[in-house]
Amino acid sequence: DVTAVDENYLEISRESSFMRGGGILFAIMLFSVYGWNLVPDIFRSGFSWFQPSLLIGILSLCVATASIILTLKLLYLDLRLPRDTPIRFNRKTQKIYVYEFVKPKYWFQLWRTEIKVHDWNCIEAELIKIAGYTGKAYVVRHELLLVVCRPGTNEVVDRISLKGLEPLDAILAEMWAGVRRFMEGGPDAVPGIETKVREIGFLYSLFAYMPYLSPSEAGIRFRNSMRWYDWGLACITIWFFWLWFPLGICHHFAISCAPEPQWTAGIDAESRSL
Repeated sequence: DVTAVDENYLEISRESSFMRGGGILFAIMLFSVYGWNLVPDIFRSGFSWFQPSLLIGILSLCVATASIILTLKLLYLDLRLPRDTPIRFNRKTQKIYVYEFVKPKYWFQLWRTEIKVHDWNCIEAELIKIAGYTGKAYVVRHELLLVVCRPGTNEVVDRISLKGLEPLDAILAEMWAGVRRFMEGGPDAVPGIETKVREIGFLYSLFAYMPYLSPSEAGIRFRNSMRWYDWGLACITIWFFWLWFPLGICHHFAISCAPEPQWTAGIDAESRSL
């Protein structure tokens, strides 16, 4: 997930923490169901489905309206979330710089981008576990959060997700250890650190959720970095190819519409210590 590194700063991508394309796929499925089933039935029956029970009709309309609003919000996030929301760790300034897509206070407001700057000595880390049963499988995901505290206290003022959607917590523990080593000793303190190959194109998106099958350079590097438990997870998740490929196609359309992150000139220079 490292996109840039030198003696001054380390930039970590958070692109993999968001399931891009899910909003588009969900919208296609929902509107297909409504378009092929519900809407024609309403017009053929002349709205007679309202007559037997007004309450049932109103509840059905409310459920349909709520599902459409939720789908439109997911679609908006899919298309308008920046292609990446990176975090920069700067050794020279001893600060972190977060490019954040901020959730609004009220549901009807639009999301907005915001650049947050925090002192490194006010940062702690939390590792959280999210688990649930889907009816067919028990799913576990882990997330690494940066916790911002008031100077000299344990009072939390902000939480920032560094990486999520990770099935194994060991990877997140390694990431946090690597960040700490970099802030203490620079890139030499993190042996083997490599920058991520950033690709944009249909082939990249098609294998976005199965990078271990990608024939591209990024796919080769991903396979070379896989450990034994990564191969075990790949053997399990590959059977969901019927979901990953449609998601990959939707990922391509979403990433094509998503804006590039735009750091302000002053913060961009400061965060890289230019």
